[in-house]
Amino acid sequence: MKRPHKSRRPARGRVRNVLAICTASAVVAFIHWNCDPVISGADPEFQTASVTAAPRLVLPPPPALPEVLDADAAGTESDEQNSQTADVAGSEVLRGRMATLMNVLLLKQGCANFERIPDYSATLHRQERIGGDLRDPETLVLKLRHEPYSVYMKWKSGDAGRQLIYVDGQNEGKLLVQPGGFKGRLTGVLSLDPSGSLAMSECRYPVTKAGLLELARTVLEFREADLERGSGSRCEMHPDQMLNDRPCYLFIVEYDSPEVNSLYRKTIVYVDKELQMPTCVRNYTWGRDVDPEKIDEETLIEYYCYTDIEMNTQLADADFDAANRKYRLRVRR
Repeated sequence: MKRPHKSRRPARGRVRNVLAICTASAVVAFIHWNCDPVISGADPEFQTASVTAAPRLVLPPPPALPEVLDADAAGTESDEQNSQTADVAGSEVLRGRMATLMNVLLLKQGCANFERIPDYSATLHRQERIGGDLRDPETLVLKLRHEPYSVYMKWKSGDAGRQLIYVDGQNEGKLLVQPGGFKGRLTGVLSLDPSGSLAMSECRYPVTKAGLLELARTVLEFREADLERGSGSRCEMHPDQMLNDRPCYLFIVEYDSPEVNSLYRKTIVYVDKELQMPTCVRNYTWGRDVDPEKIDEETLIEYYCYTDIEMNTQLADADFDAANRKYRLRVRR
């Protein structure tokens, strides 16, 4: 009489156990490859930083319009000369050419001072319109050194985990970037032309224009052009404003038509009183058939705001090195 085989059922159980272990391992691996628990940077503030919401801009109520000069009493004074007249409403709001001049002087002094600062770190909040589409807001950790010009960025929202490195005169002049998440684990670090189509497909300005100093220089170019032109724009200076618990000057510039400024219809700039630098800029373009009550909402073209600014952080070459082990970049050999 043959004894029945009892070994087959336990064998099936072992197979199921092996399959379960393999499935669990695959899930753990997927989570590991798609999550980046280590925040970049050697400094403690980078290791414990959390994503902070972009500051909400609360603009002051529109100031009372200045009194219009009587045409007869003004004699031969031209419209261009009127536009250059400085008016003070309630001894607080400065308008006209004098407001534009104050913006220019502040930014020039701020640039001169900031050029002497070797490096800084900050959180950058940005939103840009690219190819006609307004992208989702992004929050980035930024490290920047002025000499040699060096940039490190890590995305905390948007393409979370993406990292970017650029150093003037290194890496054959290329921009090093690794996408976030699973894609970055697969592709590793990409070497791109900073001004090439691929690098510029997701941003309005090349990495060589990143940072507070370049932002200030760009704003300064527009204000100096406004001064030289002398008409076609209106500038207001609100002297006592707060942004992120820091005292600021607020400048609001509006252009009369696209013939005056083909890109911008309206510009809002917060200049930090201590730094004398633009820490927040919102620019609006022109629109067609736009609801007047929603015109700013529908025509935002770019928004940049810097928070958590820490200067003279003694950044080293390793902070801008793709081989920095704390960045965990997958550099292809």
